[in-house]
Amino acid sequence: MAQWTLPSAVADILDQVVLGLRQGRVLPRSVAAAVAALSTLPPHHVLSVREHIRRLLGTVSPPHRQKAWQWWWRPEDMHALLHATPRLEYLFLFHHSGYIREAALRKIEGKVPGPLWLTAVAYQMNDWVAEVRAAARDCMARTVPLMDMATVADTGFFLLTRTLTWGRWRLEPQCDPENLFLMRPEMADALARRICGATHGPAGSVLRQALRQPYMDGHLPFLATNAVQPIVRMVALHTLIEGRAAWPDGWRREMINKPFNIFRSVPLYATRPIVRPASKTYYLEQAARDRSVVVRRLVAATLAQALGREKGAVWEEWRPLLARLKQDPDRSTRESIAFIQRHLAQEGGPLVPFPETLSGGENFDPDRISNRGREVDL
Repeated sequence: MAQWTLPSAVADILDQVVLGLRQGRVLPRSVAAAVAALSTLPPHHVLSVREHIRRLLGTVSPPHRQKAWQWWWRPEDMHALLHATPRLEYLFLFHHSGYIREAALRKIEGKVPGPLWLTAVAYQMNDWVAEVRAAARDCMARTVPLMDMATVADTGFFLLTRTLTWGRWRLEPQCDPENLFLMRPEMADALARRICGATHGPAGSVLRQALRQPYMDGHLPFLATNAVQPIVRMVALHTLIEGRAAWPDGWRREMINKPFNIFRSVPLYATRPIVRPASKTYYLEQAARDRSVVVRRLVAATLAQALGREKGAVWEEWRPLLARLKQDPDRSTRESIAFIQRHLAQEGGPLVPFPETLSGGENFDPDRISNRGREVDL
């Protein structure tokens, strides 16, 4: 797959800006045009834009130092240009100097022009310079309340699955990893609409990360019914069926070959309870009627986990559900239901252990279950 590059029109505008910087001056209209052109790009291009601009800025040298000191530019020279040129602060977010990045963040006021630039500011919260991280936090606090929630939701859709790898950001004492600006209550509606209408991308993973906070709980029934991606409907229904939200929260090492000291990474899950608007049976029936086999398999997995734990009255309530799934077009679902019915006829004990996460454990993957000693993908 070919690597994405900036559109030629945008690259030409940036070249004009850099040419002006090399001459020690820059036209404000060129900077404004570059920022406006880049603001139309989606957030997932932020890293490519950063590398392109940083590479261009690395070629800039002040006119009076192009001989002996071509590789060095005093910070005060850049500060003068930064404060004298409107909108230049957005391009300087990607400067190689931490002093300039911090000054650029301090200069940003009001609304940020588009989700790409809001994503660029958010990325500075994981900068390797502590002062830049502090300036980025202050900048987010100033700008996000003024932004359109749809823009913030687009940024959150991109960032929610990536902040888990932001090691420097998570070490900040002033930062709560489970209450990033992306989890604000006022953006829950916009984020729910963004997740619901997503036709591609990691919408299911985004929903799991958004469930760290209770702001999305009220949107789960809507997502379980109307989401485009089956994985989103499955995550929403799984949360409603279990009455508990679960999300990835780190990794642990599990040894698989002690003589050769070989380990594998096992995901850890954190949980919190939610309030179900309806009964567990209601959401099981809704999942059984879903058009996607991925969602219908969730019902078979839930019923298999209930064997030996739920009493006879519950199984009487679930009997129409078993009859419906016995006629399911998916072969694996039919076989799972047939096994459950045989197990019920024999009045056997519990088939699988209760998921560790629901009793306070940590090694639980809600997308996989144990059935007859083997793992079955939902």
